[in-house]
Amino acid sequence: MHFPASAPSELASLAVEPLVTRDFETRPAAVYARLRARYGPVAPVDLHGVPVWLVLGYREVWEVLRDESAWKKDVQHWRWLREGRVPSDWPHLPGYQVSHLLVQDDQRHKATRAAVEEALAPFQDSDAPQSWELANAVSRHADELITFFADGSESGWVDLGGQFARALPLMAVNRLFGFPVDQGDDVFMDSWRMVDGGPDAAAAVGRLVAATTELAAYKRQHPGDDLTTRLLAIEPPLTVEQIGLELYAIIVIMSELVSHAITNSVLEVLTGEAGTRAGLMAGPVEELVNRVHIASPPWVNLTFRFPAVDTDLGDFRLAAGDVVVPSIAAAHGDPMFATPGSQDASVSSRAHLAWGAGAHQCPGRGLADMIVTTAVGKLFERCDFELGLPIDQLPWRSSTHVRGLKSFPVRYRMRTRRAPMPPAAGAAAPAPLPEPAAPAPAEPERPRSALWRFLASLRRG
Repeated sequence: MHFPASAPSELASLAVEPLVTRDFETRPAAVYARLRARYGPVAPVDLHGVPVWLVLGYREVWEVLRDESAWKKDVQHWRWLREGRVPSDWPHLPGYQVSHLLVQDDQRHKATRAAVEEALAPFQDSDAPQSWELANAVSRHADELITFFADGSESGWVDLGGQFARALPLMAVNRLFGFPVDQGDDVFMDSWRMVDGGPDAAAAVGRLVAATTELAAYKRQHPGDDLTTRLLAIEPPLTVEQIGLELYAIIVIMSELVSHAITNSVLEVLTGEAGTRAGLMAGPVEELVNRVHIASPPWVNLTFRFPAVDTDLGDFRLAAGDVVVPSIAAAHGDPMFATPGSQDASVSSRAHLAWGAGAHQCPGRGLADMIVTTAVGKLFERCDFELGLPIDQLPWRSSTHVRGLKSFPVRYRMRTRRAPMPPAAGAAAPAPLPEPAAPAPAEPERPRSALWRFLASLRRG
């Protein structure tokens, strides 16, 4: 790979403040506003000891995302890494040293994305039976989880993060991928460790990739109507190892974005003024979730980009190979992004960047939104909630890329024991798959996997 000559980077000479601080964890909007006031739409910041450019302006973020020829994703473009200036134990490095759709460029990216989109298509097509079956399964799993945490009680306390929002995407992914048995909470916990970028991130990435690669090998011998089998059937074929990497990337996106989008949506309703809360609940769940994508996107800062040549952005000259972090949350806080009617709780803009934009826009956004809207709809259909802690005491995660609650304690009161599954959004779909006529048991009638044992321990706790 050829890398052009570049001017010295300003990053090496600027005094930069750390991005990930207590302020960033609790009040990220204030941090973005302060950086914007000091530097403009692009700010130099320190990320765990390494200086990076944080892109704050909506127009500038859009510019970076829309042109993949000018802004590369492959970590080989990072000049500091090539020069040996990045510590080998830098916490974000493991996630960028595997080659999958999220960090590929040019023709390789186009080929991989085409394969993933083709394999995902029937699960996101409202006219396809695979889409109906998955939506029905997600709805049933959401009902199971609500019944499970209530455990026959009319009211009580629940951690909606650990006991619902983290589990549901894992159950959906297990079904989508066609795992031969429930994988328990191990895969999900490893995705959590990887995104957090802690000391065990590298080991977590290794375990995740090993699990998904083993699944691809298994599906080659035991095909089914699932995403893994469909990826194996793509022409030209992907290797088992490459499919394992793409499944790994989907796990990370689905588990992190979907789980936090669920809790962020519930929090948006519970913390709103009475009028705002009523407006949110009066409209369709899809609109509530869309508003949360704007006000509290779970994926706050996108994966790194690297300018292919020296480039002017904001008030700075970026050198080729500098590391650039486009910030969705900061872009949504840019005054130019404000839209007329933004005070109306039932109307919101569709111009948000929560799923990215351009060639690297999330290929599974329809599937992810289906899971989030189903989950949020089920929760408010069956329960009333009150916050278990004052809003300023809620425990937020301190992560560069993801913003969500470590735990979400709420008091619930059951509204219904069982609710009929709502029709799929958009065009009318066939009737849901038949459900057992018997009342829902206090616990799902299934072998106790590690996941269910883990949920039971949380309930007892």
